[in-house]
Amino acid sequence: MNPIRRKRFWISLGLTALMMLALRVPLAYADPLTLREAIERALRFAPSIANAAASTDLSDAQMRELRAAMYPAVNASGEYTQSPGYDEVITNRGMTRAQIELNYTAFDFGRRMSKVRAARYALEAARYGIAASRAQIIFDTTVAYLDLMRAKHAVLETQANVDRLGRYVDTIDRLRRTGRAIENDALKVRTTRDAAEIALSDASNDRQRAAEVLGSMIGDFASRDFEITDLVELPKPPAADLAQSPAMRAAIRQIQSSKMEVQAAQEERYPTFQVALTAGALGVDPANTFGDHYGASYDGILSVPIFDGGLITSHIDQAMAKKLQAIAQARAIEYDLRRRIDAALLHYQRALGELSILTRALPNAQDAFALTWTRFLGGGTATLLEVLDAYEQAENLRISRIQQDFEARQSAAEVAMLYGVNQ
Repeated sequence: MNPIRRKRFWISLGLTALMMLALRVPLAYADPLTLREAIERALRFAPSIANAAASTDLSDAQMRELRAAMYPAVNASGEYTQSPGYDEVITNRGMTRAQIELNYTAFDFGRRMSKVRAARYALEAARYGIAASRAQIIFDTTVAYLDLMRAKHAVLETQANVDRLGRYVDTIDRLRRTGRAIENDALKVRTTRDAAEIALSDASNDRQRAAEVLGSMIGDFASRDFEITDLVELPKPPAADLAQSPAMRAAIRQIQSSKMEVQAAQEERYPTFQVALTAGALGVDPANTFGDHYGASYDGILSVPIFDGGLITSHIDQAMAKKLQAIAQARAIEYDLRRRIDAALLHYQRALGELSILTRALPNAQDAFALTWTRFLGGGTATLLEVLDAYEQAENLRISRIQQDFEARQSAAEVAMLYGVNQ
């Protein structure tokens, strides 16, 4: 092989190896996922938004269907029939017809308008259903993101704990070799490190589970971990009017819709006046009909319900029952929202108080451990059991601070979801 071909061969081989390596390397160097990006991906992926949008489209179509009754209906019709053998006095032997027909309900005491208004309120309620679905998705995604952030910090802390205990094990082993510590002390500190390694394994599994939950919400089922951006500032629960939440707005619109349905049912008792107009050709045989028999007609019908066997009364009773159901449902929604908001605010205040205590107590616990460890190393009266107890107290405070930070953020996100301010 000449030098030029050999050079080309090695260049091609190198490029092929780089391409294969690039295909095998996972997307580990992608930008960290932010909370805003996770929410946007979840809103695009979640099927509940599409379901709520379909319900809104259905309500809009139903409103337009009822609104069409406010306008005249114009139809074109044609008919040709022959009746041989029958009495021509009755059948006129046959009929040829080609007409344009207009039918219009001129007056019905507002019944049609009441139905249109009821459908319009139902449409508004469906639109608020979309807002409620968005708020729920934002909350679920936020909680999953915060849970992954909590699990990430827990892994970092437990890993640091294992590393610290590893150094303490080395120190105790050196003290044991010099006669300043006994074998029992070495076994105690090794047992503590083993327990820390088990906790690290649990924390890693918890982080993987949290990543899988977040991935399922944003439509990424292949990844088992995410690099996320930490949230630094602790949010405050929003203060808003409960009546402005999507759930309460939808419930109020349902009440208004049911009231219009009651009004429409009551208006069935009133007279209805209809007008019909026709224009075209009407005769017996097609040739004569389209040659000579063109004309028009008009008709007015006034109908007054006298007896219907209780049909109208049943419609009114059904509408009244739906109205009572809507009112009861609105009260239940308001009660549930107030209860959940009060519980979330209480949970937030409790987590905030514990965070304040932990922030103040952690330095004390660290100082207590450092003092006990110094006494142990200096040959004082402190035992290794006291050292490990002080160390575990400080470590528990670190883990508790991570958990309480998550609890406070979750409570603030829940209040925002219930008020509907995170849309």
